[in-house]
Amino acid sequence: LQFFCTSVDEPEGDISLLVESVKAMNAKSDPSEEERKGGSGHIGKMVFSAGVDQLAIVAYVPEEKQADLVCEEWLQKVVSLHPGGTVSSTAKDLCAGCIPTNADKGVF
Repeated sequence: LQFFCTSVDEPEGDISLLVESVKAMNAKSDPSEEERKGGSGHIGKMVFSAGVDQLAIVAYVPEEKQADLVCEEWLQKVVSLHPGGTVSSTAKDLCAGCIPTNADKGVF
């Protein structure tokens, strides 16, 4: 597994909370814990969270995959599929953006 996409409910479309969720997914896990958390920092991912006003999106590309995939380009391609989609923060490894809801056009 090199990349995956998933969604999380709790951020409810809040970009900053979604960024923290992705950071938690990437945290090194402690194998001695009964319930392991994190540990997926070596896997690229795009994580979505739907809220009332927007769909928040965070893309993560680990350092060893950055020669093959540019994080900002990956996220830009996804948000460009819907009118009003924007990329709000960029870095080599972590980018964030959103797509606004539009009930009249059936967008979320």
